[in-house]
Amino acid sequence: MKKALFSLIVGLLILFVMLLTTGSGSPTDFDLFLGRFHPALVHLPIGILLVAVLLEILTRSGRFGSYSKAVSAVLFVGAWGAILAAFAGLYLAQGGGYDDWTLTWHKRLGVLIAVLAAGAYWLKERTRNQTHRETQNQRRGFAAVLAGLFLAVALAGHLGGELTHGEGYQTRYMPDALRNLAGLPDKEDLGRLALENPEEATTYAALIQPILDDRCVACHNPNKTKGGLLLDTQEGLLEGGDDGPAVVSGRSEESVLIQRIWLPLAHEDHMPPEGRPQLTIAEAELIRWWIDQGASFEQTLAEAEVTPTVQTILDGYGLDEIRTGIFALDVSPADSTDIEALRAVGVSVTPLAEEEPFLQVRCTNPAACAGDNLAGALQAVTAQVAWLDLGRTEASDTTLEAVSRLENLTRLHLEQTRVTDAGLAHLKGLQFLEYLNLYGTAITDEGLQHLTDLPELKALYLWQTDVTEAGVQSLQQALPDLDVNLGLSLDPPTTQASDEAEES
Repeated sequence: MKKALFSLIVGLLILFVMLLTTGSGSPTDFDLFLGRFHPALVHLPIGILLVAVLLEILTRSGRFGSYSKAVSAVLFVGAWGAILAAFAGLYLAQGGGYDDWTLTWHKRLGVLIAVLAAGAYWLKERTRNQTHRETQNQRRGFAAVLAGLFLAVALAGHLGGELTHGEGYQTRYMPDALRNLAGLPDKEDLGRLALENPEEATTYAALIQPILDDRCVACHNPNKTKGGLLLDTQEGLLEGGDDGPAVVSGRSEESVLIQRIWLPLAHEDHMPPEGRPQLTIAEAELIRWWIDQGASFEQTLAEAEVTPTVQTILDGYGLDEIRTGIFALDVSPADSTDIEALRAVGVSVTPLAEEEPFLQVRCTNPAACAGDNLAGALQAVTAQVAWLDLGRTEASDTTLEAVSRLENLTRLHLEQTRVTDAGLAHLKGLQFLEYLNLYGTAITDEGLQHLTDLPELKALYLWQTDVTEAGVQSLQQALPDLDVNLGLSLDPPTTQASDEAEES
């Protein structure tokens, strides 16, 4: 017993020395070769130590008391198996590519298992030739050590699975009832992204950075800069490493990051290295798409041009419907009595979309849309009206005072009405207005100046108005994304053009 215990003590001392010294320099190929034995060795102590726990439980019943001597032998073999597995694990860890927190605790638990197994062996041997009282105390201590050993094996195995296969590997198929007890989300919610504000979430922060953090940062951080490349910051990503820029905006084929990700797994330059949790095809495709989109750190998901392939991936993440504009707002449906009061004025009221609170309102009685009755009826649904059609009615500048309170208005028809330049001043606060039709009105260049404060205006119709090309150009300078439609030009051909036509 003394020789066996002495050998375990020596093994543990060597293990502690290795724990303090390994990882201080670059590993050699022989170090990594030894480390590859860890997966094969680690299963031996797990099985043996669990058998020791089971045998001890059986001996406590009295019926299998003869197995007591076998427990010591099994613990001795299991302790040495744990020491050898820890040796190889320390070498394997030098290759990098693992999450620092998970790896640190996996190593600590591996060493703890070896210590507890050796301690359990010593306590089991100590129970021989002891008094009954001393034996009872030691048996209690031995039971506590075995319980700790069982827990350490379970936790180390869980962390080892996450290191090898990625986070959540051992809980992936856990029944929902157990997941709820453990405080984990239901299985149907796994892999789904929940963005608090999808309209403002950037593509990089929502999709790309989490991938880099999970798959790449373990080897490319300030403490471990493989290839001189840092991937934990935007600056590091743009600066690149020893092989040049990691990301070339708009050109994924020239980006080292993409080249390394898509290399064959067995290639020595493949990222992440073989044996580490790999990027999925979806994750690799998202990074390539982000780079081809311009590798912007500010572009939001709502602004990004989504390809069919990427849309399929986003659907899988639960981002199949990225709500933007007014649809990202929390607006309650209008009261039915308010809708009926609005209809009583002489307008048509219909839902803008199924299961949405927003309404489209169209005047069916031209005279009704010029009076105070319409303004009063709109007052109760200012948050819900998204489309308003006052075209070909008696609407005037006074009517636009009521329109100015429709805070979520996106589309406004004013064609062939009596609105003037002064009335357009009421539209300045409509931050979501995208469409405005002023066909056949008395609007001039002066009125267009009131529209420069409409940030979302994308379409403007100005047929048969008094605006000039100069006024339109001035407006488009303030709103570069605005499309102004002036209709067909019916001006007669110039004299020069007519002369050329006659000569031909």
